[in-house]
Amino acid sequence: MNRNCSLLLLLVLTAAGVSAAGPEPKYRTPRTVDGQPDLQGVWNFSSDVPLERPSSVADKKLFTREELEAQKAARKRALATVAKFAPVEAAGVVWLDYEGQIENLRTSLITYPENGRLPTLVDGVRRAAGVDDILAALSDPKGTFPPALASFLAGGKRDGYQDLSLSERCLGGANLPLAPNLDNNYVQIIQSKGHVVFLTEGAHNARIVPLDGRPYLREPFRSWSGDSRAHWEGETLVVETRNFSRRVQSFAGAGNGTDKMVTERFTRAAGNVIEYEATVLDPKTFTDKVTVSFPLAKSASTIYELACHEGNYSVPNILSGARAEERETANAATK
Repeated sequence: MNRNCSLLLLLVLTAAGVSAAGPEPKYRTPRTVDGQPDLQGVWNFSSDVPLERPSSVADKKLFTREELEAQKAARKRALATVAKFAPVEAAGVVWLDYEGQIENLRTSLITYPENGRLPTLVDGVRRAAGVDDILAALSDPKGTFPPALASFLAGGKRDGYQDLSLSERCLGGANLPLAPNLDNNYVQIIQSKGHVVFLTEGAHNARIVPLDGRPYLREPFRSWSGDSRAHWEGETLVVETRNFSRRVQSFAGAGNGTDKMVTERFTRAAGNVIEYEATVLDPKTFTDKVTVSFPLAKSASTIYELACHEGNYSVPNILSGARAEERETANAATK
């Protein structure tokens, strides 16, 4: 009887101690000199999580740590395979900066739709294969070499500069929403009382976003990075962007950005973490909205100018190379 009473007393005291301690205090975001939640700094958004949920874990929202490690290993093997088919890229694979800085066990960056996959495309809309698609194909145990990569390595029509990709021509703006890639996964946030600036590494582009509620630009004014406006909802910075150029893809290689609207949400969750969420609404491309979510990790790195020389050298070299191949083919045909 005394033993039971002692156990009961121990449980009561333990419960009282937990109650007195209470839950862990919620993180309190530091403030700027203007009193706004401070999001400033350089942030890395590399991720080990694929954009879409792999079919092998179609019924799971979270990887086990072992499954995540297997996913990371498969990506490294896929990159090694790419280097075999394109040896000139082998050196580049070594310094690619794509590994996640914060553990994220989600099976997809897409959090909506619930299946972790892109929504169905609108009839007539096409989607180009992305890096994730190619790496997933290369990671296939069957060893199937994806046609998309074979086509890329073989090259397409090269009759003029219009046939070259935007990256080969050093064209483009800030990619919206943010999307982890194999490299250039850094964004610097700078704040003032009336504006927020997002300086992205990969697109050598600065978005200067007003906070004063001014209206969006009217037609015909459009841009590669769209027209952004921001406001605060409590501790969360909400950025809404529209008026993209038709030359910009909508999302994940599909459609174009003419009717795309992107709503981004930045919430500082810890001293070294910002939770990022973005929703893409484009009824001309997808039959439903798409939402992605992933953490941004505070970084001590510095963003330097991305000096894109492809426009200076690649364009004339690619076109002159294509003309040389045509001459060789023509000469061979006359022999």
